[in-house]
Amino acid sequence: MGFFENNRLVELITNYLKTQFEIIKLDIQEKLEEILVRIFKLFLVATGFGITLFFLLLGGSEWLNQVLESRFIGYFIMAGIIGVASIVLFLSLKPRENESE
Repeated sequence: MGFFENNRLVELITNYLKTQFEIIKLDIQEKLEEILVRIFKLFLVATGFGITLFFLLLGGSEWLNQVLESRFIGYFIMAGIIGVASIVLFLSLKPRENESE
């Protein structure tokens, strides 16, 4: 009888471990789904913000063209402003070296 009880015990432990593994897999899948939904929402928000910014810059360029009585200088001014802002943003993203050395 002891042999059969050991087989039953091994079977119970095996089934328990399989169940725990499945629970862990489902938890990981749920977390990944949450992350993918957040990334998709962030992408949609960024796209909407980008389109809005594009039209604001285009309108600002047209306004500058009217003020300066030119057909193209407003576009160059806006491009310069965005270029400078991009360079400043890029330089702020670089990791700084320790100056204490």
